[in-house]
Amino acid sequence: MKLNVQTPVLALAAGQVLSLDDVAGLRILARSGTVWVTEEGNPSDHIVGPGDTLVVAHPGRTVVQAIDSAWITLADGVRAANDSH
Repeated sequence: MKLNVQTPVLALAAGQVLSLDDVAGLRILARSGTVWVTEEGNPSDHIVGPGDTLVVAHPGRTVVQAIDSAWITLADGVRAANDSH
């Protein structure tokens, strides 16, 4: 996946799904709400709550689903320069 926006913040409605391809190293930060994340090649799923982050560890498809309404930030690496978390 290639993003042309630096450190995008996305709003997800409860139940909404975001599919990302080949984003190993991408950091997912839940600014509000809670999301469920599953990665292709990883048998474990993750729940990412407000203020929590997850760095995608595997290539392939990563699926993010909002458990409730959520705002998430997607950024390369561990921390983006303009990220307050």
